Amino acid sequence: MAKDLRVYNHLNYKDQPSEGEDKFVEFLFQHTEMDAPEIDESKAWNALTQKINNPNRSFAWMKIAAAVTILAILSVTVYLYEPTITEVHVASADEKVSVTFPDGSVGILNTNSSFSYPEKFGDSRNVTFEGEAYFDIVKSEKPFVIDVNGVDVKVLGTAFNLVTSKDEVKLYVDRGLVAFEKEGQQTQVSAGKEAIFNRSNGTVELKEMASLNIMAWRNGVFNFDDTPLNEALDELSEYYDVDFELSDDKLLSCRISATFKNQSLKEVLETIGTVLNIKTTIKNDIVKISGQGC
Repeated sequence: MAKDLRVYNHLNYKDQPSEGEDKFVEFLFQHTEMDAPEIDESKAWNALTQKINNPNRSFAWMKIAAAVTILAILSVTVYLYEPTITEVHVASADEKVSVTFPDGSVGILNTNSSFSYPEKFGDSRNVTFEGEAYFDIVKSEKPFVIDVNGVDVKVLGTAFNLVTSKDEVKLYVDRGLVAFEKEGQQTQVSAGKEAIFNRSNGTVELKEMASLNIMAWRNGVFNFDDTPLNEALDELSEYYDVDFELSDDKLLSCRISATFKNQSLKEVLETIGTVLNIKTTIKNDIVKISGQGC
């Protein structure tokens, strides 16, 4: 067909422009292999009318599409650039462990205890805790919250000792003010007092701290001031991990006044023996006490 067109155009169109022009168009229609599409003039006119009468319709859809696209981009951006919060876990086994939290506060773990906290604190300072620990909290407007298996201990700046177990949570406040909080109910505990939270019934027992030696495990300092011997031995037993056996129950009525600072068990027993006129022997983590005493 291409050859026929060249011939026809050369013979007819060149010599007679106007007449050849009409015949050339007619020739194209006769020799084309494609049929011209049928056009529904009424349908096309209606479609054009609708677009003219609703000029904002297409623009509205464009705005919606643009908004959806922007929202998707923002969501992906937030997901990609949201900082990952690193959780720090610290656990003690047979030795005490000192931890400095991101705000500079200090926590000293007793044996078989643990801390979990974020690498960086946000609007609040949150720590999860189990076991026994002494806390010295830096003062701040942001609350320091210790989660003890569903019970919150909240402070702003203070020092205290905390002991957890399956049945209860014990709090001993060294300085400042500490609050127990459970399901919206709060109990405040001031310096020199202790509080015991009972997990089974949700009650809090508040009383004067029996002895500052409760916190002696962290620094090995014991102060006994006319203290009954049985109470002194209980505190020493936990710290030195030994058991005491008395040859005579009458020895329990003895009282002791003494101060021990990071001394060995042998040195402590020698002092007690001299002060109370008693004899002590150690065998297999058992300390036997005998003599007249007092």
